[in-house]
Amino acid sequence: MEISALTKVDGLSQAFPAKEAQATQANPTVGFGTFLEEMVSKVNEQQATADKSIQAMATGEGKGLHEVMLAVEKANISFQLLTQVRNKAVEAYQEIMRMPV
Repeated sequence: MEISALTKVDGLSQAFPAKEAQATQANPTVGFGTFLEEMVSKVNEQQATADKSIQAMATGEGKGLHEVMLAVEKANISFQLLTQVRNKAVEAYQEIMRMPV
């Protein structure tokens, strides 16, 4: 069996990407920054959706209480996750700054 035949195995190319795929990736800090930016925007969207559903319920529109509570809890959990990711990033930064050079 040739080595080139191993690259055609399903899943193997995903676990061990080729050098070309690794070379095309951007700076890891840019990728992490983009990830955080997208995460913050998604949490903001969920917060806005929860606010709109609360306003819709208060004005008597067709949303039920259970739909409003689901939207609010979804926004709450996503905000808690974002807060924990931020806390872990700050802790990692502080740990790196404490390392002797």
